[in-house]
Amino acid sequence: MQPPSPPPPSARDHPLEGLRGLCAGAVLFAHAFAPAPSLDPRWAPPRQFWWFNLGYAAVMMFFVLSGYVIGLTTMRPASAAETRRYLARRALRLVPISTAAVLLAWALQPEIAGRTVLGNLLFLQNSAPYPGGVYFDLLPNNLNLWSLNHEVVYYLGFLALWWWKPPAGVVWGGLAVLALAPLAGFAPASLPARWACGGMYWLAGLNVAWLTPPPEPGLRRSDWPAALLGAYAIWTLAPLRSVLFAWDVKSLMWQTPVSPHRLDLLPACLWVLLAVTGRAPALRRWLSWTCLGWATLTLVYYAISHSSVELDWVAGVALALAWLGRRWTPSTRPLAWLAPLGAISFGVYAFALPLQFAQHGLVRSWSGSALTYATRLAVMLFIVVGLAWWFECRLQPWLRRRFLPGEARKFSRETSPQTNPTR
Repeated sequence: MQPPSPPPPSARDHPLEGLRGLCAGAVLFAHAFAPAPSLDPRWAPPRQFWWFNLGYAAVMMFFVLSGYVIGLTTMRPASAAETRRYLARRALRLVPISTAAVLLAWALQPEIAGRTVLGNLLFLQNSAPYPGGVYFDLLPNNLNLWSLNHEVVYYLGFLALWWWKPPAGVVWGGLAVLALAPLAGFAPASLPARWACGGMYWLAGLNVAWLTPPPEPGLRRSDWPAALLGAYAIWTLAPLRSVLFAWDVKSLMWQTPVSPHRLDLLPACLWVLLAVTGRAPALRRWLSWTCLGWATLTLVYYAISHSSVELDWVAGVALALAWLGRRWTPSTRPLAWLAPLGAISFGVYAFALPLQFAQHGLVRSWSGSALTYATRLAVMLFIVVGLAWWFECRLQPWLRRRFLPGEARKFSRETSPQTNPTR
């Protein structure tokens, strides 16, 4: 568990940025297209849209991407100066947008308790109490921010890995013990167990960045469409959940994606990451067989046990397409086209939900049809994208120039045409 030496040259990876944008779009889609009047007070999209609800799955992919990007941007040996620089970068990245999102949610719903607002400003919010029973609620109109508490825990936990360089097996074993602690009835471990489940996703991304050789620069060809379809099938069929149900081990199935029963998505997330980045082709082939094989066995089990539902067969179609396209290796250029959305993905993730809930109560007399819904959606998207763009593309560069001038120059080099792989 240490960065490679010497570190590889850095360049902005536009397909990877596009994957981040795809994840942000999936979260936004999950909220806006829920089969309930969550956007238009008197009209809801048809339930078929909910077949493609991948909001939670996208958040888990965000954890993988976060660990991967931290690994790419933190390649020097740990030192006091490097630690200060790392913490400054993380704070400048996280705090301005998070603070604005919390205050926006509070302004749009002033009855939210001050304790809840303070807890979210300090990244203490979570869906489980801390040891000792201390609890900080999630913002009711911005539930998305639950993941920022986990991100801060992983950012701080990374410092221990960076400085002490423990064996990867020891770290993975420790996370597994924490994740399974509630199985032994150890109630105070509930929140650390959630951190550990999400931490496995984050650590997997870090391992890819540090422990696999980088690919050649430029656009790549890979089986990324099959990887995305396989990830959809795994998330929908939930193989591990079916196993735990069969064994009646319900103590490992929590109402949150950072749960042991959702760790079956982790291999699929790794497959997607390796396909998009072009790393570890041998591991990627092994993951493709593992993910598709496990999903296929689960679908067969549902069919034999007559417990399948309509959505399982939708996942079956995605699974069949993934099998058929496993050897198809198109260019990652279509993902690179989504890079502009990826560049503002954090802002979109943080600002969309409170604005969606806020406009829900506006002009209630003009509602109740697909047209009114589409209009509300277009207005919300315009405001969300504009707000996210200002924070990500205007405020963030200014903060880098003001507080991290060296980092600002490096950022400028990485985004210059000479290192742009889409040219």
